[in-house]
Amino acid sequence: TSSSSSGINAEYGGALHITSVDHSSRHIAIGSDSGVVNLYQKDDIYKSSSKPLRAIMNLTTEIDNTVFNSSGELLAISSKDLKHSLRLFNTNSLQCVPNWPTSNTPLAHVTSLHFSPNSGYIGVGNTKGKALLYRLTHFHSF
Repeated sequence: TSSSSSGINAEYGGALHITSVDHSSRHIAIGSDSGVVNLYQKDDIYKSSSKPLRAIMNLTTEIDNTVFNSSGELLAISSKDLKHSLRLFNTNSLQCVPNWPTSNTPLAHVTSLHFSPNSGYIGVGNTKGKALLYRLTHFHSF
C-alpha cells in the first residue's frame, strides 16, 4: 500500500497501520501494527516511489515507540504487547545491536523510551510503573 498525505509518497511494505513515527536529521522511522518498522532516507520520502532503506522486522507485535537518539545513529523501537520487546537499531550499519538488550535485561512490557541528550543513557518505562535507566557505553558523554 502507499500513502500520499501531505505530499509524501511511500511504500509501507508490511505496514498495515502506522502506529509510531520519529525522525532524525537523515531518517524517518515509521512503526506499524504488524511489528515492522520502515526506515527511510529523509531526502527520499518525497519522491514519487520512495521505498524503505530498511524494513526492520525484529519485533512481531504493534510498534508503540520509535525514538532516535540526538545524533540519529541509534533508533530504539519497542512494543508493549510482549515482554522484553525492545531493540536498538544502528542507522549506520543498518543492523540491530546484537548484544543489548539480553535475555536477562528486566524490561517487562516497555511503554516509553528516551535517550539522554548525548546518548550515554537510555531510559525505559514499563507497565510495572518502573523507570529503568541503562548506560550505553559506546557514547562517552551522558
